[in-house]
Amino acid sequence: MPRRTVISILMGIALSAIVVGGQTPASAQAPASAEATAGKTAGKAWSVPRMPDGRPDFQGVWANNGMTPLERPKHFGLRATMTDAELADLKKRAAGLMDGGDAFFADELVTAAIDGKTKFSSSDTQVGNYDQTWLSDRVWDNRTSLIIDPPDGRIPALTPDATERARAQAAAQKARGPADRAQDLSLGTRCVSYGTPNIRAGYQSYFEITQGPGAVALRSEMIHDARIFSTDRVAHISPMIRQYHGDSRARWEEDTLVVETTNYVANATRVGATDKLHTIEKFRRVAQDTLEYYVTFDDPTVWSRPWTLMIPLKMTGEKMFEYACHEGNYGLPAILRGARELEKNSP
Repeated sequence: MPRRTVISILMGIALSAIVVGGQTPASAQAPASAEATAGKTAGKAWSVPRMPDGRPDFQGVWANNGMTPLERPKHFGLRATMTDAELADLKKRAAGLMDGGDAFFADELVTAAIDGKTKFSSSDTQVGNYDQTWLSDRVWDNRTSLIIDPPDGRIPALTPDATERARAQAAAQKARGPADRAQDLSLGTRCVSYGTPNIRAGYQSYFEITQGPGAVALRSEMIHDARIFSTDRVAHISPMIRQYHGDSRARWEEDTLVVETTNYVANATRVGATDKLHTIEKFRRVAQDTLEYYVTFDDPTVWSRPWTLMIPLKMTGEKMFEYACHEGNYGLPAILRGARELEKNSP
């Protein structure tokens, strides 16, 4: 069970005990909104908080709960933002689609609203029993895409070789079942990794940053991914060594942390890259509650050019709890057994 459902239950019990004991309600301890913070600091210029070594302080838990789609819907053309009226209309249509309570993941709800659909059904047809209470509340803004480069806000075209590989893989899969072997299932389903960098919003999409001399650690809520960025070491490890998280080296460019990563294994990300992937991540704190997170994906064997996105991460004032993935204890064998039973009963 995702931790937010468990925590919600526990918080309800704890809150009852607190109120009976006459102590401060938990709601009074919630972090102040951006508006409230701005009111308290009116007339006082904000400056980037600093660590003892003078570097910007990025420490804390940051959330990626935005509703902005990864790719820009084509009818927006080159418009990076929509009008307030367009945003209000989109939110109204999306709210109507949420009446059924079905959980929406990634860009599903935005796409359905833009396409003018009158009913919404999640793409998650296997697990079942998901509704919106399993997910975090999503945050709207006027941006039309997370992708800021290319200017059309869309993932660049595939190279001819990548197109041919995709065709060959699809043809090969037709002769196979979805779970002929454990390796047919995604790294996420197998609780190995949810992909690095993880750019999916709304579902266990929190990150905790911890800093120390010569290193910055980024821990992802989803599954148990933890990455350590060295700011002291320069050279990457041997290209013969491949890792799910790749090999990262970091540097400071004034107040921006720049992380370059190579040495990925194939399909270590959720964007279809190969082991030739090179990513550049940038972290820049622009407000007390906002950390701008830029990611550039560059794989010349997949895309015709590099592409870049920006996600505004929001300070939560919360702590992260364990994401209790099944760790292969029963989920994976059950999926494989189920696939064998379906094969027995198929014509």
